[in-house]
Amino acid sequence: MINEYRSSLSNEIASFVAEKRSVGFKYIGEERIMRRFDEYWLSHGFMNEGLSPDNLAEWLVMSESEGAGSLAERISVIRQFSIYLNGLCIPSYIPPIEVKYNVPLPHIFTDPELQGLFAVIDNHVSSSHVFFTKRIANEYPVLFRLIYLNGLRISEACKLATSEVDIDNGVLTILDGKGRKDRLIYLSDDVAQLCANYLKWLENEIGKYPKWLFPGRKADDPIGIATVEHKFNEFWEMTSFSDSCSIKPTVHDLRHTFVVDRINKWSAVGLDFEHMLPYLSKFLGHKSFNETFYYYHYAKEAAKNIHKKDTTINKVIPEVMRR
Repeated sequence: MINEYRSSLSNEIASFVAEKRSVGFKYIGEERIMRRFDEYWLSHGFMNEGLSPDNLAEWLVMSESEGAGSLAERISVIRQFSIYLNGLCIPSYIPPIEVKYNVPLPHIFTDPELQGLFAVIDNHVSSSHVFFTKRIANEYPVLFRLIYLNGLRISEACKLATSEVDIDNGVLTILDGKGRKDRLIYLSDDVAQLCANYLKWLENEIGKYPKWLFPGRKADDPIGIATVEHKFNEFWEMTSFSDSCSIKPTVHDLRHTFVVDRINKWSAVGLDFEHMLPYLSKFLGHKSFNETFYYYHYAKEAAKNIHKKDTTINKVIPEVMRR
């Protein structure tokens, strides 16, 4: 293993990251934080010593260019590193486990908003003459529908390999989701047919059976999460609702809306939420029922003034393939 860190804690940082990966964590974003910490430690001239409230003082303060969530993530990673150092008999201060900050409420889409958003997505035609740009324009209608209609995380949708898509049985296999959990997603018949038509089109477009359900610029690479987030923002700004919306939506809000819509539909037909909770928790890939219960009420708080939504799904499954 090549040690690419430069501070006096470089060996400990390298072995810490290697250990995390050896037990199955991808540790990509966290490794970037450890690189920042390595530079922080080096720039302050700290020696090969344990972590303390004094030498962590500046690290534990939110910078002008970040939000509370980013600060919480930085502290969480260093907390784990402190625990690791203590295991090496290097006494270290463990920062508080929680950073308290206000989490913004999600945006729960109304039926008209969803219809307007998908109308923009479906009618999007790239003005570029570049082949992959035109091809990707046809990926968005299916990708965003999969996220909304199945409550997927954006990372799960973007990194979905075709080997994990069973069109015949209408099943998606989500491998190594959040919390290193695997799960199965069962598609409705119309969504499975949509995916089947899309895959046939995609295979014809790239001249081979695709490796990824949503290829990026290079057909052998998955589409980037940042690219999808950027296009989502672009699409939303093109709707008639963007100027009057108090909470700017994100891709993840499609997942929140799925949760609220699904439970509202269950309630409408007399199904008890408590009985359905285990199924929803498994479907969403949550670690516990409590996480799902909180997740719903967190989203429900943002949906107090939303009218009943019981026809949305039928309105966002038009034909979407075009040249």
